[in-house]
Amino acid sequence: MSPSTPMSPSTPMIPWTPDEQPPVPGGHRFSRRRFLAGAGGLMGAAAVAGVGGYWLEGHLASHGVTVGSTASASDGPILVVLTLYGGNDGLNTVIPYEDPAYASARGPMAVDPSTVLALRDGFGLHPSLAQFHGLWQQGRLAVVHGVGYPDPNLSHFASMDIWQSASPDGSQPTGWLGRWLDATGEDPLRALAIGPTLPLELSGAKVQGGAVPPPPLQLPGTPAFQQALTALGASAPPVPALQGDVAASGDDLMLLVRQLGPLFDGSGSASPAGGTNLEGGAGGLAIDQGGGGRADGGVLTDQLDMIGTMIKAKVPTKAFAVSFGGFDTHAGQLATQKALLAELDAAVPAFLAFLAGNERPVVVVIHTEFGRRVVANASGGTDHGAANVVLVAGHSVKGGFYGDAPSLTKLDDNGNLQYSTDFRSVYATVLDQAVGVDPGSVLDGRFPTLAFL
Repeated sequence: MSPSTPMSPSTPMIPWTPDEQPPVPGGHRFSRRRFLAGAGGLMGAAAVAGVGGYWLEGHLASHGVTVGSTASASDGPILVVLTLYGGNDGLNTVIPYEDPAYASARGPMAVDPSTVLALRDGFGLHPSLAQFHGLWQQGRLAVVHGVGYPDPNLSHFASMDIWQSASPDGSQPTGWLGRWLDATGEDPLRALAIGPTLPLELSGAKVQGGAVPPPPLQLPGTPAFQQALTALGASAPPVPALQGDVAASGDDLMLLVRQLGPLFDGSGSASPAGGTNLEGGAGGLAIDQGGGGRADGGVLTDQLDMIGTMIKAKVPTKAFAVSFGGFDTHAGQLATQKALLAELDAAVPAFLAFLAGNERPVVVVIHTEFGRRVVANASGGTDHGAANVVLVAGHSVKGGFYGDAPSLTKLDDNGNLQYSTDFRSVYATVLDQAVGVDPGSVLDGRFPTLAFL
């Protein structure tokens, strides 16, 4: 059986010799953390959500962390990285509606200028982003223009790997926040993804963040399988090394419901945006990350509700990752993007309002893997492009425009916007001002920081 083969409750144990640990890609040997990070491949999709969340609980318990404990203002800001999967069309999000080249290129795909929410300098927000417009008026929304990198890749998967590794040439196999964990020796609890899988951005070489599934936080599978998971923690030493790792992980599985479960059982969870899908299970967060397939309605609100609940409970996490799919709009873009941006608008500003006055300010960075082509296609959509906008919101954010907006007429050879701000400058700013680490210890090289924090 290969490491990617799903294992059912009846799958026999692999006959490794007592002192043998199976190899993993790259020549690494299994550790407890690697076992847990890879548990989705071993146990199948139905078990991914359970294993990710229970892994977190083991670290809570082993570090003496309980609800309402150690986090304080001295820990600095909390970072939330929100990824819009599929390639959100930045030109119809932050709209250059006073530039005649915009309407000329977009034709019927251009947003009606009378409905645009005016910012300044001839730009405005999509009409679905009324609450974001309020953040702009409060000076709490920054728009970074022309974000990209040299020789852009127009593949969903390759582009997202570039963004999450901060490595356009593919030289870094780890995530940019994963390298922060490696560089600072932070506990994996310090970086959490909300959802059934761990994104590359939180994966380091030595330390990995955790993945927390949507509630209810309960063991996956049939009663027999749940019983088998419970039995994982029953082995007593001496046992072979891998069996000991499996036993320790099984013990971790049992602890989540006892400690984090009360946060999300319906009595302890506050809902900043009125989310009602907190018990949607792993399927509620399912997104086609490559193609940007849309998840269940309200999924972003649900993810941010979970983060808000953890922040209010002072779970000492420094960085969170959330995702929202559906932005691969090759056809029918106007209606699709209108609905998706409305969900974004319902979730993020309400999340920030819920945490207003929190002793640790929250910074939300919103990006996607690439922009869309300037000229609309014949199917009422736009094709894969290059440079795009990044939005940064929060009470400590210095609102306004940053970077130079790309020309709509001086395009690259593929008809795409040319970047003016390297995306690693956004990361450098966040690492320096929010995470509190030297960006040079994480990024390949030095990149100018921006003034939005």
